[in-house]
Amino acid sequence: MKKSYVLSLISLIIFSTLAHADSYAPLADFSAVSKDPQCRLTAIQESFLDTWTPSTQFFLVPPYPNAVLASAMPSGNAQIHGHAYQTIPSAVLLTPDPPERILEFYKKSLDTSWFQAEDIDMIYLYRLPRPVASGESLTHQLMSKPGSIPSIAIDTQLSPCDQAIGRGAQTRITVISPPR
Repeated sequence: MKKSYVLSLISLIIFSTLAHADSYAPLADFSAVSKDPQCRLTAIQESFLDTWTPSTQFFLVPPYPNAVLASAMPSGNAQIHGHAYQTIPSAVLLTPDPPERILEFYKKSLDTSWFQAEDIDMIYLYRLPRPVASGESLTHQLMSKPGSIPSIAIDTQLSPCDQAIGRGAQTRITVISPPR
């Protein structure tokens, strides 16, 4: 009995590690906020990662190298507090790096079909056939057709919970991909 328990525990550790081995980015460390009632959102994010972690090539956009994966969702449905929500493929990365360094990385990594816009204190990189007239116009398109435009949102408005799970994070990177 004791031996099978130990083998089961070892299998669980090995298989959960293997499940995240090809992960889009290293996983955030939720231990610092796991018992903090003010960090309920991060508990939901961690539960999403327990269910699904995108593979390295899933988004066709490289993960930022100095970031950790704080949340990810596939295309489909999610149950949150008894309510069903349609989800779009997305990943939330946290990094201590400033937006300028992140922009420099993505501008070198992405092809010329990606454009830049700014709106509501966020910087967006997005892929459309041509650039939009303004950041406001892009925000309208992103909100009216969720998930249909591949985009990267760069945001510095982080909560203390985000900063704790992201090891001193100062910037959030949200990668959105059209459903597959």
